[in-house]
Amino acid sequence: MFDFGFSELLLIGVVALIVLGPERLPKVARAAGQWAGRIQYFVNNVKSELGRQIDASELSSVKKDVEDAAKDFKESFQSVGDSVKESSQAIRDGLDLRPAWERLPQQRTPADFGLDEAGKPLVDLHDFDADDYGSDYGLRHAPPPVSLKRRAMMQRRDMRPKYRAPPRLSVRKGQGR
Repeated sequence: MFDFGFSELLLIGVVALIVLGPERLPKVARAAGQWAGRIQYFVNNVKSELGRQIDASELSSVKKDVEDAAKDFKESFQSVGDSVKESSQAIRDGLDLRPAWERLPQQRTPADFGLDEAGKPLVDLHDFDADDYGSDYGLRHAPPPVSLKRRAMMQRRDMRPKYRAPPRLSVRKGQGR
């Protein structure tokens, strides 16, 4: 605030010594120093209070920003949670939650394939009247005469690996080792 050089302070000291005298000058200087200290303490308190107010306003703005970000995060997290709940509900609705034994396919019997327990056709071709269905109906729609057991054996036979003879290498005579 005030800019005093050494020469101005020396001049003020000489004037104070002349006006106050040597016996009262130390008491006045001590009182002036105490007042200067109190003023400096007051100014520092005002500065720190202003600084705290500025920090508080900055902190309140930062706090508001953090609260807004937290609110946005909470809303987005809640929307993600809702979408997960909806998709899991859709998946759960699509699943068949019955016990496994209730979800098994209906059992098939040889009768479903036109065969009796022995694997023979239920319809006897000799008793079949082709005139009721057309002349060649019996030949095209008659059940096959092969039993289920025989079919299974033929399938297993078809699935076996085929035997292939290893290739033979021939050595020509006359060529030495």
